[in-house]
Amino acid sequence: MSKNRVEVVIDGQIITLVSEEKESHMQQLALYIDKKMTEIKSTQSSRPVSDSLKTLYISVNIADDYFKTKHKLEKFMEKYDGIVFEMNQMQQEKAVLAEKIHELQAKLNYQREQFLAESAQLQEENDDMAMTIKELEEQLSQAKSELDEYINTFDERKNVVNFSSKAH
Repeated sequence: MSKNRVEVVIDGQIITLVSEEKESHMQQLALYIDKKMTEIKSTQSSRPVSDSLKTLYISVNIADDYFKTKHKLEKFMEKYDGIVFEMNQMQQEKAVLAEKIHELQAKLNYQREQFLAESAQLQEENDDMAMTIKELEEQLSQAKSELDEYINTFDERKNVVNFSSKAH
């Protein structure tokens, strides 16, 4: 990767930065350092402070920002790891539930097939019984007709016999 050269202004001084980073990134760094220097100057008392002490104050300030950011990042990563862990657990639970659903669907399909088979068998038995009932009704009707005919014939013979017996 080629190195980028960027002129930036820090504490009123023009400085050339050379880096593989983008110019915009190096400009942001320069603005950040310049802001920290302005903060240090605004908090200083009226007594003069050496450049090395200013650099030390700025370094401590930047280190403070770094450690606060690092701490926030660690907290974020802990939270992220917890979320990833929960997500993995949920995916495992999802897989278990998917398997249970598959098993229940298989049982349901089996029960449905059993029901349809039994239903078809019962329908066939019902049809057979309906046919038997129809045949029995026909036989009953025929037997009733025969009985009625027999009774009529019997009554006619009785009348004939009674009539004959009165004549004697």
